[in-house]
Amino acid sequence: MRRLRIFLTRFLLGLWIILFSSFLFLLVFEARGGGIDVPFAGVYINAGSDTTIALPNRIFNCTETGQRSECQADIQGQSLVLVLETMTDFGPSQCQAQYNGQSISCLSKGFHYAPITSEAFEVTGLALSPQQLQAVQQKYWGIQTLLTLGESRLINISSGLSLVAGVIAAYFAWRHPHWLTKGLASLVWGLILYQWAWITLASVPYAAVTPYGFTSETWDRVVNQGAMVVGIGVTLIAVLLLRQRANRATQTVVTLSSGIGTAWIVSNILLWVLLGSGFAD
Repeated sequence: MRRLRIFLTRFLLGLWIILFSSFLFLLVFEARGGGIDVPFAGVYINAGSDTTIALPNRIFNCTETGQRSECQADIQGQSLVLVLETMTDFGPSQCQAQYNGQSISCLSKGFHYAPITSEAFEVTGLALSPQQLQAVQQKYWGIQTLLTLGESRLINISSGLSLVAGVIAAYFAWRHPHWLTKGLASLVWGLILYQWAWITLASVPYAAVTPYGFTSETWDRVVNQGAMVVGIGVTLIAVLLLRQRANRATQTVVTLSSGIGTAWIVSNILLWVLLGSGFAD
């Protein structure tokens, strides 16, 4: 029974690591860019029958001259070139496109967040056969999958991975108490009290503190530094308390804190990656 439990816990931990790493890698690898490496949120091929195929931004090489950007990508052995001209900093762009040296249609699909608000474009008339279009879709399956899932389901996947991470951490904290789990528990309490102190101090209006000689800038420093002092102080106090010989109550606190803290850390990592890669706003 003990060997089976060890096998199952190690199997589940390994499976979670594989799923988490794969999801994280896919988000980073297919990051949409939007104004960082490319001047658009995305490019789509009109495949007919109300079907579009998304092209990953990573395949485009772009050069920029003033308000004019030229981007090139290889599609089925031929060059797809987009020339974008922006008349104003935040206005729509005029798009001209060529495929294999022939002019094709390039129309705006509106503005999207990726990870800054920028324009997406749809090209039509590449004269690719159904087999070639299917090959393009299969080659870039990653971006198709992420866009098909959409923001809400990607957030749900992130929440599920975070919850499972918290359960695994809580299990190991309960079964195998260690200084790492106690340290994580202390950090969680420090972060909770840091947020509470920051929210409490930040809610004080400037008008209430200016009679005491504070300006808006100095009060902002008090808010940030005061909350930090509270968080660090609570973390150190928790470390000292948890150094004592563990009993059932202490072990329960460490277990819950480890689980909550791990879930919180993983959820924030995935949220930052989702926002930074342009798949959530």
